[in-house]
Amino acid sequence: MTRTLLLPAALLLLSGCTRPDPSGPPNLRLGRSECAECGMIINEDRFSSGMTVQRDGAAEPLLFDDIGCMLDYTHHHADEITITSTYVHDHTTRAWTPAAGAMFLYTDKDRLPTPMGSGIAGFAHADQAEQARARVGGELLDFAALAPARRRWMEERYGSPDRPPLGGS
Repeated sequence: MTRTLLLPAALLLLSGCTRPDPSGPPNLRLGRSECAECGMIINEDRFSSGMTVQRDGAAEPLLFDDIGCMLDYTHHHADEITITSTYVHDHTTRAWTPAAGAMFLYTDKDRLPTPMGSGIAGFAHADQAEQARARVGGELLDFAALAPARRRWMEERYGSPDRPPLGGS
């Protein structure tokens, strides 16, 4: 009798210790998960994103409160990580979708307020992205074009990291 109770209990404990599938999206817990770039607690899923990276030979899931944070993190840590999967939340359905197949609306942060002011929203379907663009303006980009557009915006706003500071030599 004791063995029949111990075996299911042990299996239940072991199943709780397994790690999520590293090829899928990271596990987001709204109000508890923290952005890997800015450290803020993620409270809004419509603009959040996630990726799995290889660092020092181990898979590491990362979450971001704003798609702009994910792009900035990728830029700042390019020499340390290998990205194995990237996901964004669909702005309309709030479901995870692979970033490579998504369409992104990139607009003024005042027209599309996002947690960290990037003005970026992801959509699983291009027609939904187009409907949002018709409402708030901006441009539609695929994932490959999004990172360079973000870098240009950051450099226009904050200056190029290769350029000396204003007033400097």
